[in-house]
Amino acid sequence: MERAPDAASEPLNVAFPNFEELVESTTSTTERRIKKAEKKMKRMGLNALQVTPLSALPLDICARFPTEMHEHIIAQLRHDRHALSACSLVSTYWSASSRYHLFQTASTIHVHRDNFQQFCELLTTQRLNIYIGHLRLKTHVIDGRFDGGATFQFNHDLHRFAGLPSLKYLRLEGHRDNLFPEFFAAFAQNFQSVTDLELISMFFDSFEQFLEIVDSLPLLCRLAVDGVLSALFPEDEGTPTSPTYSQQKKLIDVVALCNRMPDVLAWLPFQSNIRRLAISIAPWYREAHTPLLSNVFRMLGPQLEHLILHDTDTSHPLDLSANTALHTLEIIGIECLWATTQSHLEWVPALLSQLRSPVLRRLALVVHLEDHRGVDLFDWPRIAESLAQINSLAQVKISVSNHKKRAAEAIAKYLQPRSYALQVVPWERRYQYSLRSFDSEW
Repeated sequence: MERAPDAASEPLNVAFPNFEELVESTTSTTERRIKKAEKKMKRMGLNALQVTPLSALPLDICARFPTEMHEHIIAQLRHDRHALSACSLVSTYWSASSRYHLFQTASTIHVHRDNFQQFCELLTTQRLNIYIGHLRLKTHVIDGRFDGGATFQFNHDLHRFAGLPSLKYLRLEGHRDNLFPEFFAAFAQNFQSVTDLELISMFFDSFEQFLEIVDSLPLLCRLAVDGVLSALFPEDEGTPTSPTYSQQKKLIDVVALCNRMPDVLAWLPFQSNIRRLAISIAPWYREAHTPLLSNVFRMLGPQLEHLILHDTDTSHPLDLSANTALHTLEIIGIECLWATTQSHLEWVPALLSQLRSPVLRRLALVVHLEDHRGVDLFDWPRIAESLAQINSLAQVKISVSNHKKRAAEAIAKYLQPRSYALQVVPWERRYQYSLRSFDSEW
């Protein structure tokens, strides 16, 4: 389950091995650049002596101003990776603050088999360890498959990721082998500061291994699970009985693609502090998993403030009547294809008619629209009636994959009159989840 990029918060990847350019902050660096510029001017037939060259800043120029002023100015650039990189080269006074924002907010370090050794060498220098805030680890578990270069393995190499006190975001991706005790020991030791965890295409021997990872992070606030497999619960064994799980006291946001791991759905109701939830179930798992999802809404509904639903239909209806605290609801995966009939879309107004939240302000519908005439298949009078009963509703956004102009004209006509702002927009990306977007207005 991939998150949509957010210009204000989504980190960018930093390619290796360019860190030397980021950490160089000496006067000699500036002098070398001046000499290089002079040589270039001579090649162009210009007289470098007639041009006032850039010179290194006096060592005390930054000391003349309060440190708080420097930090405030640099903080305004916290999402601009290139500007922060330049600021880190200005002086030692700017270096620490620039690197902090560069690696805490503006960049994600992506470690894979091609740069694993370089990253480990970087850690041993202790030059950037205290700044690194976002880390993405992608593994390949078969050493012999790739000729040359090192292969990062979770089981054997995770202990080398020590000394990262500021690490907040961690993404583990692409592990399809058994996890050994060494992995869990290294994980619990090295990542205690993590608040944001993503598990993507991970394989677990049992659901207890998943719990061991989650329970070892005392500060965990956000969890994303996508493509997680459990060997003990294949799809033909049905739904297991869930035991009593421990509660993550700080866990607020959860993004879960629960197809091959229904235990996640059984675990969610015990996490009573969840306020923002994005959930998805593939069509072939709905019959077995819908009862578990209904229990999630029954237990968490009274405190859920933001909800994203992906993939639902009339044959497996959900009950949202307990979601009385919703501020935002987003329904993704409304399929309006060539073979779609009006009966296939009846679940949309049925779901909207269940809304009982007196504080619901934003509603989003994401529609895969192959033909503009598919807009007419929706029961718009019933939808308009449901929306008219929500007095707090301020914004309705309908994203369509095609025919935005024709769809906008039709939808505006169908939903008149209205007391809310209506937007019909094209998809930016298909089927993306962005819980962070709930923090800002559309």
